Amino acid sequence: MLIQTLSVREAREQLPSVLERFRNGDRTPVGVGSHRKTEAVMVPVEVFDELTAERTRSLAQAAASVRAEGLTVADDVDAITERWARGEITTARMRELVRQLYGAS
Repeated sequence: MLIQTLSVREAREQLPSVLERFRNGDRTPVGVGSHRKTEAVMVPVEVFDELTAERTRSLAQAAASVRAEGLTVADDVDAITERWARGEITTARMRELVRQLYGAS
């Protein structure tokens, strides 16, 4: 997907119109960054909610799979994966933290 990327100055100037587009149902992401390199992305809150809900569904399916094998998900792992589902940490960071819990680097 090609994302329109605005400079910080442009984003500041165009924020009201971007928000108006979102209010009118436009779900097209808008990037912000320096030198046209996207460093952050603005999306309507509905899109963000859908993305985090999908991650939560993925975790629920993974936990169900673990339970089907007769195992349980440790509380520490559950806390880490919940942070991932909320978008607080990256997938790579989630994996790193879980590996650290089990002494596997």
